[in-house]
Amino acid sequence: MTLLGELAADRPYGEIEALDLYGRLIGSWDVVNRYRQPDGEWITGTVVWTFGWVLAGRAVQDVMWFTAPGPDGYPVRRTGSTMRLHDPEAGHWHVVWFSPLGRTWTLTGRAGDDGDIVQEGRQADGTTVRWLFTDVTEASFRWLGYISTDDGGSWELEQEMLARRRL
Repeated sequence: MTLLGELAADRPYGEIEALDLYGRLIGSWDVVNRYRQPDGEWITGTVVWTFGWVLAGRAVQDVMWFTAPGPDGYPVRRTGSTMRLHDPEAGHWHVVWFSPLGRTWTLTGRAGDDGDIVQEGRQADGTTVRWLFTDVTEASFRWLGYISTDDGGSWELEQEMLARRRL
């Protein structure tokens, strides 16, 4: 028995329709990542984003490897992970993103319009965040990260990722 052997699952737990919300993302994706710096400058990099079933098929976890230009112009790689746990009583998902740099976001995930996935929460400083998976198909999706400084009255795009499934 190893930690990874016990964590990973080959399939979802049972025939629970709610698990399909994130289950359709299972696999590996190549991503073009565009994000805004605090000074307003947009930086473009790449991501390899891998999703899998974990915890006896009752949750979906991902691992992301971001590559972007470093301060010296050479590529820098960083990683992060998201755990998504379905809460059948509440009817939504608990979503926690974390990175080795100490950043953590806790959000609530739910189905949106037209097959979208909506994830909402707050940053540690109280800023409201909304992360969306849109245009989800078998081969691609678009991820949008928004922030709001007025509790959702207005939204500002701060990150966009365009993903293509690896073959």
